[in-house]
Amino acid sequence: MTEKKQYQPQPMNIDYYSVQQQYNNPYDIDLFDLAIQSWKKKSWIVGCAIIVTLLSAIYAFTAKEQWTATATIDAPSFNSIENYYQAYQLIEDGVDRGTTLDTIGERLFKQFISQAGSYNELSNYIRKSTYFQEISSEKSEQNKTILLNEIIDNIKIVKDKDDLIYYISFSADSANQAKNLLAGYMETMASNVSQIQYSQLKTLISNKKNNIKNQMDALKKIAEEQRVEEIDNIKMSLAIAEKSNIKKPELNGMARLDNNNLFLLGSDALSAMFGSIKNKPLALDGSYYNLQRQYINLDKFKVDGSGAQAFNYLKNPSEPISRDKPKRIFIIIAGCILGGFIGAGYVLISVTIQVYSKRYVNFSKENSN
Repeated sequence: MTEKKQYQPQPMNIDYYSVQQQYNNPYDIDLFDLAIQSWKKKSWIVGCAIIVTLLSAIYAFTAKEQWTATATIDAPSFNSIENYYQAYQLIEDGVDRGTTLDTIGERLFKQFISQAGSYNELSNYIRKSTYFQEISSEKSEQNKTILLNEIIDNIKIVKDKDDLIYYISFSADSANQAKNLLAGYMETMASNVSQIQYSQLKTLISNKKNNIKNQMDALKKIAEEQRVEEIDNIKMSLAIAEKSNIKKPELNGMARLDNNNLFLLGSDALSAMFGSIKNKPLALDGSYYNLQRQYINLDKFKVDGSGAQAFNYLKNPSEPISRDKPKRIFIIIAGCILGGFIGAGYVLISVTIQVYSKRYVNFSKENSN
C-alpha cells in the first residue's frame, strides 16, 4: 500500500508588523477626523470671510470711479453742409461730373475723424479742460503728463465694421464729467474742422474768381484786338475808295466781299461803318457771358459755416447709466469667496499640524512601550 503524503493547509504568514506600521504611521491623516476638527473651527472661516468682505466693501465704495460716455456719429446730413455744397456747385459750374453731396459729406467726415483722433488735439483739449485742471492741480508736471496720457489712452474712437459709423468714448471720475468732457470735445472738433474747411472753401472761391477774371480779360483782349484790326481794315478800304473816287457800292451779285475788296462798298458806306464800329460795344461771344455769370454768382455767394457740422449725431453724448469700475457687487462677492478660502486654508493647515503633532506623540509613546 502506497503511502500517500497528506498535505495540510499551511496558515498564511501575515506580516503583522507591516500592517501595524501601516495603521500606526504618524504621517497618515484621518480625513474624517480632519473634517470634524475643521468644523469645530468654522467660526474662523466665517470670521475671515466677513473681514475680507468688509475690506472689499470698503475698497469698492472708496476706490476711484470711472464712468464712460459714448457718442455715435456718421457722415453729416444735407442741412449741416448745404452752404458748403452750394459753394462747390458754383465752383464746379460747367463740370460734367461735379462733386456729389455724398462725396462732400464723406470728405468732411473723414477730416473730422482724422482730427478728432489726433494726439495733439486730444492733448490740447484735455489739458485745457476744467476736469483735468481740477484733478491735477496738486500734481507735479511729470505726474500731470502721466495722468494726461492715462486719460487719452482711455479715449476710444471705434469704427463700425459694416457702416461709416463711429463710436467715440470719453472716461472720467463721474458720469456728468464724462458727458461734459465728450460733448465739449465734439463741439470743439466740429468748430475746428468747420473753420479749416470753410477757410479753404473761401480760398477756392477766391482762386476760382481770379481764374474766371483772367479768362474774361483774355476774351475781352481778343475782342478788342479783333475790333482794332477791323477798324484798320475799314480805314484802309476807305482811303482806297476815296482815292478811287468810289462813293457808291460797285459790287455785282457774284462778288464775294472780304478785306481785299472792301473798298468796293464805297466811301459813303465805309465812313458810316467806321463811325459805327468805333462807338459800338465789343463783340463778345457766349463763353465770355457764361464766365461773367459764374463770376457774378461766386462774387455774390456768402460763405457761412455757422451752422455747419462735419458729422451727424446718431446718439448724442449723455450721462452713462452704469460705471466701468469699480464693480462693487463683483468685488464684494469675490472678497467673500476669497475670505472663505483664506479662512478655510488657515483652518486646514492649523488642524493638519495639530493632527500630525498628536499622532506623532502617540506613535512615539507606543514605540517606547
